[in-house]
Amino acid sequence: MTQQDDEGTTTAEYAVGTIGACTLALVLHELVADGYWFERVTEIFVRALRWHNFLDGVPIPRIRLR
Repeated sequence: MTQQDDEGTTTAEYAVGTIGACTLALVLHELVADGYWFERVTEIFVRALRWHNFLDGVPIPRIRLR
């Protein structure tokens, strides 16, 4: 196999990676835009941080989306 056989491979890999990243970003945006899922994810992180005593005595503000 010579170097010329792989021409365009890198461009195709970047294109597939970009499409995958955009798809993941869209899915995450839709989940976060829904108030129910945003609250659940926030609750998971807060519980995890409190479990490790990172948030001892720190008040957690309620964040509301539109």
